[in-house]
Amino acid sequence: MIIYIILYGLLLFTVFFDTEKVSLKSKKEILIWWVAIFALFRGLRWDTGTDWDQYLEVFRISTFDNIFNFARNGSVKMEPGYVFINAFVKLLGGDYTIFLLLTNLLVLWAYYKFSVTNSKTPIMVFVLMMFSTQFFPVRIGIAVGIILIGLFDFAKVNVKRGLFFTFLAATIHSSAMVFIPIYILGIKGFKPSTYLAVGVALAFLILAQTPAFTTFLTTVSGSIGFLGAEVTHKFDNYLNFDVAKKGAVIAVSGILNNVIFIVLLLVFGNMIDKIGKTSDSKETKVYFNFLFNAFFVFIMISIVFQGETMAGLRRLQNYFMFAFSLLFSYFIYHNKKIYPHLSLLLTFGLIFYALFRSYTLFFGGYPEAHFPYESIFEYFF
Repeated sequence: MIIYIILYGLLLFTVFFDTEKVSLKSKKEILIWWVAIFALFRGLRWDTGTDWDQYLEVFRISTFDNIFNFARNGSVKMEPGYVFINAFVKLLGGDYTIFLLLTNLLVLWAYYKFSVTNSKTPIMVFVLMMFSTQFFPVRIGIAVGIILIGLFDFAKVNVKRGLFFTFLAATIHSSAMVFIPIYILGIKGFKPSTYLAVGVALAFLILAQTPAFTTFLTTVSGSIGFLGAEVTHKFDNYLNFDVAKKGAVIAVSGILNNVIFIVLLLVFGNMIDKIGKTSDSKETKVYFNFLFNAFFVFIMISIVFQGETMAGLRRLQNYFMFAFSLLFSYFIYHNKKIYPHLSLLLTFGLIFYALFRSYTLFFGGYPEAHFPYESIFEYFF
């Protein structure tokens, strides 16, 4: 665990360099170093994290002949884009380590480029994104990175680019298609009333605790056979809902987590409403309205797909987590300028979030899959 504490501790420390006194060039250099360091950390691992045996086997079996009919575990078709990347790396003579290095470099570069083109505090955004995702993302992590490429400087509105990269991401993980309607609504400038969004979130938070809601979810789970065997399998796999397995501790912590995010939805929404009244810039309105929509969906996914056994569908949050990173970093940047005496408190808020996320990353879900960290050097030597 020491290597995780050192790397993520130093990463968090670099937010103190994200000030107006530090040039954008220097900030980019810091982030490039982190991209390189974490690409090596993720890429050189061996038998650590993210369904290791399963994806190693996918790499070994993938060929250009089975791109469109590769069946994982002998029955479930895998997205052709992901199979293609595996086969392409092998064509170039690479092994699984090369595959991991290249894909993680792509994802981290996307984080970097997304941060510097969409924020005045790119280090803070990058750090928040790193603390909001898994240690070792695989398919869905690659899909998120590809979507972010379509969102470089997204306030300038390039709908075709955004949609192209979203469809490309769906060839890696089909769940990426969920991003399309939110992207279109946000880019078109639509934003629901802040209080309406907060009211809907609160209503669903209450509804989600009732037996009727859990009955509805289990009914849906058992009534989608008409969509085909592949969709049914994925839905059943990701929505393996069992109230008895939920557990009181998980339930209470989940509710508390959602309440905090709903409060932030209100805070961010009011901030955005004030900015909208004082700004005539179309780019500014697109930027913030899009982020509000994405953050609202981020929260709703957490509320609707509750409990430990529904974590599979909650992974859809990954496609919208960038909104929290941008909004939270802007909130800190904006309020430090208006209320400089609150600078320490705002900084503490950022550190508290990072520490909270560190705990969930370390211990929230199969810690034995991540600890101890093993690299290719230990495996081969």
